[in-house]
Amino acid sequence: MGASKHILVVDGDPDWRKRIAECLEGPQVELRAAASGGEAFDSACLEKPDVIVTELLLPDLSGLGLCRLIRENSSIRQTGLVMVTGYASEIDRILAFEAGVDDFLAKPFFGRELASRVGAVLRRAAPQNGISDPASVPSQGLVRIHAAASAVMVGDRRLELTPREYQLLSALIRHAGRVLTRKQLILRVWGSESEHTDRVVDAHVKSIRRKLAEAKGCVETVRGVGYRFSDSDALSDLD
Repeated sequence: MGASKHILVVDGDPDWRKRIAECLEGPQVELRAAASGGEAFDSACLEKPDVIVTELLLPDLSGLGLCRLIRENSSIRQTGLVMVTGYASEIDRILAFEAGVDDFLAKPFFGRELASRVGAVLRRAAPQNGISDPASVPSQGLVRIHAAASAVMVGDRRLELTPREYQLLSALIRHAGRVLTRKQLILRVWGSESEHTDRVVDAHVKSIRRKLAEAKGCVETVRGVGYRFSDSDALSDLD
C-alpha cells in the first residue's frame, strides 16, 4: 500500500472487528478500531485516518449516518470509506453510495478481496505529486478540472467530491461531448471486475449534480444509453 497508512475499522461485533483488522494487517498499515459510529467519528476527527472500513449496522447511528457525517466535515471529508456488511441488498448498496461510500463489500468475504478493495481506495485517494494527464486541461466553460490537485472548480468554487465522484466526473470531462455508457463508466471508475450495477452510476451522478448546483446541466442524461458532459447553459433531461 506504499507509505504507512492509517485505517479505522468500525464494527459493533468484536469478532468481526478482529477479523477485518487481521485481513488488513501489514508492515505499513496502522490500524485502529471502534465499536460504534460515535466513537468512530470522534476518532476520525482526532486522528484523520486514510480509510474507514465500517459496518452498516452499528450500536448507535448507522454506518450510513457515520459516512454522511464524514462527508459533511471539511477536515475529514476526503477520507476513503469502505462499507462491509451482512446487509447487501441493491437498495443498501445504492444508499451507501449516495452517502459517499467509495466501495461496498458483502459479508462473508475473502480476506484478500477486502485488502485489495481497501488498497484500491487508498491508491485513488493518494496525491499524484503534480503529474498531469489530459484532464488537467480546463474544460471550455464554467466547470474546470485540475488533475494535479484532484480538484474540480465551478467558477471560483471548488467542489467537495468523494474520490469516486471525482473519478466519474473526470471521465466524463475527458470525453466531453461524447456519450459514455454506464458500463463504460463502471469500467473506468470501479474496474473490470466490479459487480456494481447501473444504478450505482446513477446514484453517483445524482450526487455530482447536486454539488454542481448551477452547473448541473453540464452532465446530460442520454436516455437508454448513459451520460455526456457538455459545458453549456442548456439543461438536459435530468433524473
